[in-house]
Amino acid sequence: MKVISMKKTALYIFITLMIISTIAVWRSAKKTIPTNSTDTIIIGTNAEFQPFSFKEEDEIITGFDIDVIEEVFKRLNKKTVIKDIPFDALIPEIQLGNIHVIAGGITPTKKRAEKALFTQPHLMGDSLAIISLKNGHSIQSIHDLVGKTVAVNEGYTADTYMSAQQGINLLRLSSSSVSEGILALQSSRADAFVTALRPMQPYFAMFGKDHFTIVPIEGTEESSAFAVSKHYPELLDLIQVTLDRMQADGTLDALKQKWNLL
Repeated sequence: MKVISMKKTALYIFITLMIISTIAVWRSAKKTIPTNSTDTIIIGTNAEFQPFSFKEEDEIITGFDIDVIEEVFKRLNKKTVIKDIPFDALIPEIQLGNIHVIAGGITPTKKRAEKALFTQPHLMGDSLAIISLKNGHSIQSIHDLVGKTVAVNEGYTADTYMSAQQGINLLRLSSSSVSEGILALQSSRADAFVTALRPMQPYFAMFGKDHFTIVPIEGTEESSAFAVSKHYPELLDLIQVTLDRMQADGTLDALKQKWNLL
């Protein structure tokens, strides 16, 4: 009888341990796997990057990429919520599944593709350029930057590109706003500012293009796409098919014209 009793006790202990283990695994999974559905899409953006994503005077986030992605999900009959997030936090947030999509002039790279899925580029042909003040140093090529202080927005393509150049004092701006680069020039903190040309257009219009020397850097064309969380891979095909249809029916070109991107 004692043997049977001991066997029963061992069985009860085993079952109890299995239940505890199952609950622990379930709780762990609950912490790491996002539970928000794809009925409401959370769009992450950094609203400091004209004309792709920025805030108007009423604090409403607008821009080319915002228009495009909202039209995509309107056609897919999904609600959207836009979250303004610091640029360097966007990729970590999408890795965690806290946001579904990143919209805001983001360029696909091999490093980023390890952490998120990317649509095909919906906008191409934006070169990096060296921006300097005409009354400052005479900068006509990338070779003229040796020994100079060059400002870049930290984490952007210009940062990656200029980090590979030798003999340059790189000033990484924590803000992703292009206006910070212009302020660095005007305050003499930097001799030049390297950035993509398209985000500079509103500032050229504001300050006057004639005040700047603009030198495009050959072979540095950027493209813009949407990043999709790997937690929601089904969204990638839905977004891509909708973008293809928007290209075919002229909607993408109409939005590019609206934001002076043609």
